[in-house]
Amino acid sequence: MQSGWKHEPVSKVILFRSGGLGDVLLTFPLLAMLEKKYAEILLCLPSKYHFLVNEIVPSAIKFDLDEGEDQIIKQGYGATVISFWDDPEWRNKWETAGAFKIYILDPRPTNGVHFSKSLIQRFEEPVILQDLNQKWLLGNQAKFLNTQGNLWIHPGSGSPNKNLPLSTFFGFADQWLKKSPHHRVNFSFGEADLKIRDEFLTYTNLQNPRIDSEVFESLSSFFTKLSAHQGPFIGNDSGPSHMAGMLGLDTHVFFTSTNPQVWSPLGPFVKVYSGDSVPKSIL
Repeated sequence: MQSGWKHEPVSKVILFRSGGLGDVLLTFPLLAMLEKKYAEILLCLPSKYHFLVNEIVPSAIKFDLDEGEDQIIKQGYGATVISFWDDPEWRNKWETAGAFKIYILDPRPTNGVHFSKSLIQRFEEPVILQDLNQKWLLGNQAKFLNTQGNLWIHPGSGSPNKNLPLSTFFGFADQWLKKSPHHRVNFSFGEADLKIRDEFLTYTNLQNPRIDSEVFESLSSFFTKLSAHQGPFIGNDSGPSHMAGMLGLDTHVFFTSTNPQVWSPLGPFVKVYSGDSVPKSIL
């Protein structure tokens, strides 16, 4: 992190993190702070996120969330333990293992300060949101040629309540294509977006040879492709939008049911819009 914390590393911290991609990415500023404060970091989170953690704390010892606790608890004596679920039985198990201190963090606040800021404040560390809005992810530094004129649209989110109508995204695509005969649009979908993908395939706009689409079967392949993208990105409040923001892309994000004050993506070029007042043009 650019503006680090001035603490000597002490002892060991163990962090448990479940949740979706956006939840994990918004925890990265906390990881950066913990790296400055502790000599050893043990992380227990879904293995599909391990490669992303390497972007922030490559020295962290990583365990899969479904299998790692039995291994980690042997190292619990004297450790600071951080979790996002409050289970008295679980807490008692770690206290019995000799944990020095246990922090239970709120996984789903609906108001207050930004989520990433709130996590750091629990440790009484000074932080301002502007410092968090930096490029956190590097990814593929070999940018694809001729992608600056490409618009990337991810119309899903894993939750129908978070999604703008697909027709709205096609409106943005049409505007982009009209700006230049060299512009292209790429629609992306994950495994949770197949219903939207089916709707997407019914649109006559697909007859336009400058509109492409791709279904990504893995998070790592999505990250590799997105990190090589140079043009703007449009999406809902979703993990891919958080990833785009943290990669430093020109990121436009629409919020319909969640609070952007708490959940907006981090990044130097993130613009947030309300789903009930969608502008006619954003690019």
